[in-house]
Amino acid sequence: MLEIQQLSFSYRKHWVFKDFSFALPDGQICLVTGINGVGKSTLLRLMAGVLTANSGTIRYVETMGKNPKRKIGFISDSLSFYESLTVSQACDYHRSAFGLPRIFDDLIRHTKVRGDQKIKELSAGQRTILHLSLVLSQDPELLLIDEVIHSIDAYLRRLFLDALIERMSQKTMTVVMVNLNFHDVEHLIDRVVLLKSGQVVVDETIDDLKAKVKKAIALSPPPTWPILFQRRYRDYSEFYIYPYSPGLPSEGQAKIMDLNLTEIVTAFIGGEYAEERIS
Repeated sequence: MLEIQQLSFSYRKHWVFKDFSFALPDGQICLVTGINGVGKSTLLRLMAGVLTANSGTIRYVETMGKNPKRKIGFISDSLSFYESLTVSQACDYHRSAFGLPRIFDDLIRHTKVRGDQKIKELSAGQRTILHLSLVLSQDPELLLIDEVIHSIDAYLRRLFLDALIERMSQKTMTVVMVNLNFHDVEHLIDRVVLLKSGQVVVDETIDDLKAKVKKAIALSPPPTWPILFQRRYRDYSEFYIYPYSPGLPSEGQAKIMDLNLTEIVTAFIGGEYAEERIS
């Protein structure tokens, strides 16, 4: 779908990426995560063509044509698009700008939004659903979703995800998500990428990641355990191990537990924030 080679990008004197490389195959659902400020949203904006890199290249598959932006749907975390327009005006403008026969408005009708309402008057959830409706109307080959569904209620979140799942079942679509509600999207994800200091430090399929990250409950770990993060309690400690392999020294004295995606990502990010690193 796309290949990023030796990309560098900075905001004035602050470098977000230096010589960054990344490849995304067709049809993959990829979750990009990492601590706040690591560059997740910036990466999406670079992929979408909203930002221009200082150096390096982003190449898209030939099927996206000479203007790949028309095949990219980008749902930004700012939700500040078309604010001065009414819902109807925004739909008409978007349809005209992208040469669309119609706007996918089935979702909009579920949000109690009127066509004459100004977009700046809508709730965050209503804006999110409207934005998704406009983007899906483009029939994108690449869909980029920033951190937007945390702020919407459970009903609208379900609408958002159901619409996404339905569209992916109808056609092959490549999706990159940033730090969404892990519990809601875990069953969709193929690949998890963790960013740190402008580089990819973890790149695993979700099945491999679940096999390689485990929680051990024990009094104390042997020094050879590859500990990612730990929590200490009065009578025991929790140790998050990566990469885990069966038969670790003294494993028989510990309780080894599987983790869901939320727990895994929390362990990686907790390890980043921890003042005391253990390795």
